[in-house]
This record gives sequence, structure tokens and C-alpha cells, in this order.
Amino acid sequence: MTDRPCDKLPDAVVSPLDRELIRLLSEDARRSNTELAGLLKVSRTTVKNRIVRLVELGIIERFTVKLAGKDRGRDAGEAAFFHMKLKRPFCRTVYESVRSWPELTGAWSIAGGTDMTLLVQCTGLDRLEDLRERLVRHPEVEVVWTAMVLRQWSLKSSLNPDHEPGDGPDRLDLRLEEIAAGNRRQDISDGLVQAR
Repeated sequence: MTDRPCDKLPDAVVSPLDRELIRLLSEDARRSNTELAGLLKVSRTTVKNRIVRLVELGIIERFTVKLAGKDRGRDAGEAAFFHMKLKRPFCRTVYESVRSWPELTGAWSIAGGTDMTLLVQCTGLDRLEDLRERLVRHPEVEVVWTAMVLRQWSLKSSLNPDHEPGDGPDRLDLRLEEIAAGNRRQDISDGLVQAR
């Protein structure tokens, strides 16, 4: 039998009720507070307060969905690098115009033939093309070329130094799932708290 993540939390912070709540939410984060209250045999207010507390403590970071199938392929979303040559070395100006894009997951100033690179993830090639067209029309951008991500072999960074794709979903996978969840936000029960 393998340990569940909620089994490794300190007893002083997480009660048995909290552990069961975490387990139920891990199985299905779309469960309403009413359903959770019925399963836990407590009031909806108790469930709501416990969830808020677990979020505030940082034990629950967010609520998400898991898409069906291990090999979801291209239907789960597109990831691409936009490489840009700028008219002038004003990467900050370009960044300020794209920083609010929900699809933006990385932005770098680059030395060499490329001045700036963006990593974006979105569902569908149409949206990817829209983002590219916005960059092409930017007054500081001279040239944009696109490199589609076909497969991610590894992701290592200061925040994730040991990740290997075989270890399960990484931040790229999770971001694609967030985007897919955002497209279905209307379907999520009104009883869930959105953690940020």
C-alpha cells in the first residue's frame, strides 16, 4: 500500500476530518460543499471553513481536473516557443504587452540572433495563431518564428530541479490541464472555492 499525500501532513495542523476532506477532494475536486458535507457527516459551513483554512495554510494550493487518458496527445493543448528579433532592444516593452496573457508560461531575453523568446500553452492552433499574430503586429517586433513543442523530454529549473517526464505530470502538463479546466469553468459546482 502506498502513502497518500494527506498521510504525510503533520497531525498538529491537519485533523482526521481534514485528511478525509483532502482525500475526497483528491478523488474529485468538483464535489460541492453539500456533497462533501454529506459524505463527512458535517455541515456545509464546516466543509467551507475547513477548505478555506487548508488553502490559507498552503496545504491546498488549487483545485484542478485530470484529463482522461495518459497519452492525451495534441487535444490537450499546444505549446510553442515564439522567438523574436526586435527592432530595438526593448524586451521589457514587449514583455509588458504580453505579461497578462493567461497562455504565457515563460519569457526570456536572449543573447545572440534571437532577442526574446516566449513559451505559450493554449488549447487549439487557432488560439496559438492569434497570439502569434498579436506579436507580429507589435511595433517593437521585427520578426517572429515559431517552434512547436512536440514532446517534452525533461524540465529542470530552480523550482523543479529533479523532474523527469516519467515521474508524472510536470508544470507544463499541469498548466495545460489548468487551461482545459478554465475552458470548462462553467461546469464546476458553485460550492468549490477557487484557490490561487
